[in-house]
Amino acid sequence: MLGIGVFGVGYWLLNGILELFIGANVHETGNVYTLMMYLWTGSIIIYLIFGGYWMIRKYNESEYRREF
Repeated sequence: MLGIGVFGVGYWLLNGILELFIGANVHETGNVYTLMMYLWTGSIIIYLIFGGYWMIRKYNESEYRREF
């Protein structure tokens, strides 16, 4: 959950900076902007997939198993 918080704070900061650039009229949306959005989205998706896999493996360890 901490990782999702880090991504959320990062998005909040970067979105605020983007709004300042748009307000100052010094932005361009083109190939670089699109690439960075793909990288940002991809990093979140990769984090969710591998983070979920790690969490499932962590809870399958012997210290979390209950034997009845």
